[in-house]
Amino acid sequence: MVPVETAGSATGSVWLGQLDKYPKIASWLAKKDEIITGGKPYDLIMSGWFTPEESAQIKSQNPRAVILAGLSANWVWDNQEWLSFLLNVASYGKEKPFIITENMYLHQPNGSRVAFGWASEAWGQEEIYAMDPRNLDWVALITSFYKNVLDQPQHDGIIIDMVMEKSWCPESISDEELVEATSAIFQKIREINTGDKPVIMNAGRDLSEIDAYNEFMDGYLMENFMGIQLKSTFEDGVKAAENNLIVIYAVDTDDTGVKDLNKMRLGLVLSMMFDNTYFTYDFGPRDHGQAWWFNEYDVDLGKPLGDYYRKGDAYYREFENGTVVAAPYSNVTVSFIAEHINISTGEKAFSFNMAKNDAAIYSVSK
Repeated sequence: MVPVETAGSATGSVWLGQLDKYPKIASWLAKKDEIITGGKPYDLIMSGWFTPEESAQIKSQNPRAVILAGLSANWVWDNQEWLSFLLNVASYGKEKPFIITENMYLHQPNGSRVAFGWASEAWGQEEIYAMDPRNLDWVALITSFYKNVLDQPQHDGIIIDMVMEKSWCPESISDEELVEATSAIFQKIREINTGDKPVIMNAGRDLSEIDAYNEFMDGYLMENFMGIQLKSTFEDGVKAAENNLIVIYAVDTDDTGVKDLNKMRLGLVLSMMFDNTYFTYDFGPRDHGQAWWFNEYDVDLGKPLGDYYRKGDAYYREFENGTVVAAPYSNVTVSFIAEHINISTGEKAFSFNMAKNDAAIYSVSK
């Protein structure tokens, strides 16, 4: 792992790439081929697995890129390619390969599997099923998977998707039992993580969804951030970043494919208000990981001159070569003593009007 700064992580891991870079661009469940062929310098890339060759290609585009791999902890997707991948990685080095047996699944009192409701003919996607975290065979399988992921030197750390502390079937396993059993899995993962590599979890809406596992993570992803599905807000994002964990704002198109550039900029600029935050923008929960790259990602404002501050209805942070401003509540006017350039529009002025729910990066005009 590339030597990096310490960010006061919960697990004590040394963390995590270029904390002195603004913005820091991530890709969640990345489409690796798109990132490699696109040639852009992503800072944090997360997917199921990376070959040494893929890792080398990604790091040739950004030597300080951080690569995280992983899947789930207590669920499986009923997709044959996904399942084969899970079993192949988990079984590596084993004399007897793992198989998924029916007793590993969490079952309703009537004997049917506990389903998440993910199956969709419209999207061509199969169901996701809950696994029983108390089942020792499942625990052995999933911890073997993460051991083999962690043992690969091209992986700087791991991701764990769709972590839960609320039971999908309280009749079969209570919230308390789910948290206790899942925590035991995370404890085993921590024990096999001998390189103390960072651990990122998908929190869904925010940390409150998974804070029972706070001690086992270095950071978390806020999926569908500011979206209509999980309904987190800008204020939730501000609150999230005001702790010692890494936060990844995962803004998306709400599965529409229609790029809302105002919302993209609002999330991007929010990520620049803090030092422990990353930003990603893609299609949405049904299809993550597009290698979309916006001109704003290439900005270089230098080092921050201080922390963010709020003035009126806008949030500001000043840098050596410019200022970022977010206006989540109302239209605002932003004025400068010196001429600035709006990075998004190319407009040069001393004063700019900004619409509600938009944000902007202003560089000093030279």
